Amino acid sequence: MTLSTISITNHDLISVEKAPRPILISLLVNYAIMGGISLLLAKWLINDPEIWAGFVTLAAMPPAISIVPFSYMLGGNAVFSLIGTTGLYLIALGLTPGIMLLLLDSNLVSPVKILITLVELIVVPLAISRLLLRKGLASNITKWRDPVINWCIFIVVFTIIGINRQVFFSYPSTLLKITLIAAVTTFGLGQAIELVTRRLHIDRATTTSLMLMGSKKNTGLASVIALAFFGERAVIPVAITTLFSTLYTVWLGFYLKRPTRIKPPPK
Repeated sequence: MTLSTISITNHDLISVEKAPRPILISLLVNYAIMGGISLLLAKWLINDPEIWAGFVTLAAMPPAISIVPFSYMLGGNAVFSLIGTTGLYLIALGLTPGIMLLLLDSNLVSPVKILITLVELIVVPLAISRLLLRKGLASNITKWRDPVINWCIFIVVFTIIGINRQVFFSYPSTLLKITLIAAVTTFGLGQAIELVTRRLHIDRATTTSLMLMGSKKNTGLASVIALAFFGERAVIPVAITTLFSTLYTVWLGFYLKRPTRIKPPPK
């Protein structure tokens, strides 16, 4: 989180309050649509309370911070992604505990502990990144930032899969249902967003950002909270979603190179 938020300047943080439209649209796409569809499918298909808690935790998380650099790399609207993502991280400090308290057993969820965890995983890394920017160290760090972030993600995913390895062999039907939900909320939802934005004649750059915003949650943050509060099995939906989210981003790199896929609005 510290390395990722180096790309967010202090000016970007200040400008968030002056740009409510990207934040509201991002809130709709990432929380209401992606989170809502995930929870509806999980409620319908999943009977395991721990795995259900994992889906709730994932739905309550803000979007992946990687949306900002991926928007730039894929030709998206980087300003829209930056403002939307930054705004949702600030909103998540109140929204995430609220969603989890609303949908989970109050005996399992301590709002104070969740808030402390969010401060540790969002506010503190953001504060450290401000310090690095102030000291002028950010430019040196960005040279090796991406490989370090990739290794961090690998360690998280490897750990999640490792502690749940018995589930992958013992509960194939449950794993299949989780895989279906992950596929729908990444590949399926991302392409559905493209179809809708094409009908609305939204420009290609903004469409790309919306496709990312509607298919990526902060799975690293979700895995830490799910593991800390609900146990090992609660992290399984996060692990599978991480895999599909990564595959979808790679696929977008090929898909969006086709200029006829997302047409610009008519003049």
